[in-house]
Amino acid sequence: MHSSLFFKLFPPPKLLVMTHAGLHISDDALRCIEYTKRKGQLVISKYGQAAIPTGLIEGGVIKDEKAVGDLLKDFCRRYDLSYVKVSVPEEKSYLFQTDVPSRDVRIAAQNIEFKLEENVPLAASDMVFYFDLLPTNGSNGSLRASVSVVQRAFVEHTMEILREVGMYPVAFEVLPKAIARAAIEPKAPGAQMIIYIMPQKTGIYIVSGGVICFTSTIAWGSQNKNPGQTSDLAALTQEVSRVYTYWDSHSVVDSAIDGILLVGKESLRFEESLRRAVSDIGLKVNVIDVWHNVFDTEHYVPPISRDESLDYAAAAGLAMSL
Repeated sequence: MHSSLFFKLFPPPKLLVMTHAGLHISDDALRCIEYTKRKGQLVISKYGQAAIPTGLIEGGVIKDEKAVGDLLKDFCRRYDLSYVKVSVPEEKSYLFQTDVPSRDVRIAAQNIEFKLEENVPLAASDMVFYFDLLPTNGSNGSLRASVSVVQRAFVEHTMEILREVGMYPVAFEVLPKAIARAAIEPKAPGAQMIIYIMPQKTGIYIVSGGVICFTSTIAWGSQNKNPGQTSDLAALTQEVSRVYTYWDSHSVVDSAIDGILLVGKESLRFEESLRRAVSDIGLKVNVIDVWHNVFDTEHYVPPISRDESLDYAAAAGLAMSL
């Protein structure tokens, strides 16, 4: 964690005060948001999206580098992007928890480095990682950390592609963390389940104290089921129930899940049907306000509609300084 490469890929917050856009590269689209200050408050200065044809990127893996490079070059030119904070797809990252002996960043990082190969099927030299301390003590009295790991080669290759088209990454961040920053107030008490609906898949994340504690992805999305029909929610509700039960019985964090936060494409259409489908669990279900950690919409009306903003959650979180 203390290496220069680490800080290039996952820099500390003080390096992120420079103006940068949040760049979300998904399998189906490119999306960006950049904020600027106007009269003391943040406003949206740039935003946009471009579709990615099916098959060019699959599970975060670029299948046609030239075609994706051409799309990125056009996207960079169209929205005048330079410095960007970039999403890392969940499929290209690993998440695990471990006890650490100290809150000191360097001591904790060194301790985690010794445990990387026990938890991730890569050589330690092939990984970069970031960690957050969980809002609880472990059972043996030590602190516990949630560790995100990314293959070094994936990040370096993405950096190379972006630099070739004129964009310069200031940081990379795993997708669930970027979405959580937009969806949940910093250090909010309790735990929340985030359900991120994408066209062909859905991510389920548990966040406690602002820290990503659990992630899961299922092959169920807004384009491969009929919205609004409870029977079509079977795969999703089954996974929600499984994750809820797992958290309730295995979590070291003393926080029950307070509710479900929906985000992503078509999530407004699924809100009521999902609420009915999980009524037996007793969790409230709400679609998030993507902007509530950025600006007050009573004083500033963003140029993106509520429905459209739900597709920008990751980019919105990435564009934030912290």
